[in-house]
Amino acid sequence: MRNSIRLALLAAFAVQPLVATAYTPEDHLAWMKANATAQPQFVDGDTITFEKADLIKPFTPVEYQEVQIFEGMEVKIKDAGDLTPNEAYTAATEKFKGTATIAADGALENYTAGRPFDPATFTPGSKEDGSKMVWNWNFRWQYSGLSVNEVHWVWVRKGGEHSKHEIMTEQNAKYAPFYEGGGSFERALTGPYRRVMFSHRSDLPESGYKVNNGEGFAKGTEFREYTGFTSPFDIAGTAFLILRYDDPRKGDDSWAYIPSLRRVRRISVEVKSDSLLGTDHTLEDFYGFNGRPLEHDWEYVGTVKELAVARSRNTNAMFYGPNGWAMKDDWALRQVDVMKQTPKRSNHPYSMKYIHIDRQSGECYYANAFDKAGQLWKVWQLSKLWTEDPQAQAQVTDWKALPTPAGTKFGLFQSINVIDLQNSRGTLVPTRGIAVPATDLDKVKKLLDVNYLTEGR
Repeated sequence: MRNSIRLALLAAFAVQPLVATAYTPEDHLAWMKANATAQPQFVDGDTITFEKADLIKPFTPVEYQEVQIFEGMEVKIKDAGDLTPNEAYTAATEKFKGTATIAADGALENYTAGRPFDPATFTPGSKEDGSKMVWNWNFRWQYSGLSVNEVHWVWVRKGGEHSKHEIMTEQNAKYAPFYEGGGSFERALTGPYRRVMFSHRSDLPESGYKVNNGEGFAKGTEFREYTGFTSPFDIAGTAFLILRYDDPRKGDDSWAYIPSLRRVRRISVEVKSDSLLGTDHTLEDFYGFNGRPLEHDWEYVGTVKELAVARSRNTNAMFYGPNGWAMKDDWALRQVDVMKQTPKRSNHPYSMKYIHIDRQSGECYYANAFDKAGQLWKVWQLSKLWTEDPQAQAQVTDWKALPTPAGTKFGLFQSINVIDLQNSRGTLVPTRGIAVPATDLDKVKKLLDVNYLTEGR
């Protein structure tokens, strides 16, 4: 029955790579090496246009340059300032400094809260430090999780234009301002998303750094995650629920409700790395990486300075460019740590993936994946809203979200955009109505219990 879920999804929405591109993993490493000591020739407040595009190439991953650089580009340079996480997280980091360890199988042990390891001590090429890096990523500061009232999954084919697409009509006028530039809109999906963190909560020292002292519905749980779809009509009601256990060696419990099957079914690990309802994303790609660390091998690659939308000036993600894939926003120069992900499963679609993590905030801004032949397949670019900025608070009034508490201090997940370079198509995934979820267990149980899926909401 697990396979029936996978086959039902693949039969309707499978997307296969078409042709290989020129970039290989070695090209990414060469870009990092060539620009390891690069110094910016721009300053805060500059706007980089096409004529001066060479100034940003040392700080734009080589695979993403064809998206970022084009006639008419305007890359506004804006220092993001201090993105240090909330004081509760930094206090827990200091309190438990040096206690976390990596087991022989790569599992994290003796960890309580805060950042497990100091990336300043990592050595390029180290497998152990790669494991430390992914656990730092896994336990970055996330407060109580993430609540999104509407995730908009827009498929944008290279070339053409979208002015007459239904997204741009008067009936959908609220969307039209967000999608400038070119590109042909093929399909748009919408639906809510919820993720609630239960354990290793730096903000809950009085309850053992766990929700409800780790008892009841929260017992043994790292997080629960719900991804639902309300439109279009042919997938309305489809929903996925993932339960990640606090035991790093215990596999996820995952379920899907597929309206055509009319029942909730468990899904296999393979489904989480399949195309999600025909998009260019997978469930495992959320945030940059959303899988179980022990299902992959890891290596710490090194550090580089990179331009990123780390503190968006916009309430909602704004897209432009010849194919509508580029971000019209402020770009900040950030120090990032790069880790290499190599799936252990032979039937995983990626041969490897590079993931870039902000040294200070712990957020992911960029990733790229390669196919089984070692050719570049997909690139991800992620944009963030800083919770303390008015732009983040404006999401509340515009999209009916609950207010994010002042002082939360983390990067809200504004958009994750993936370009399938082998298929000449992007999936833009802006999130609207972003907030942090409440952790009242009665409310959480109604939302994130497997029985919720049967309602198909």
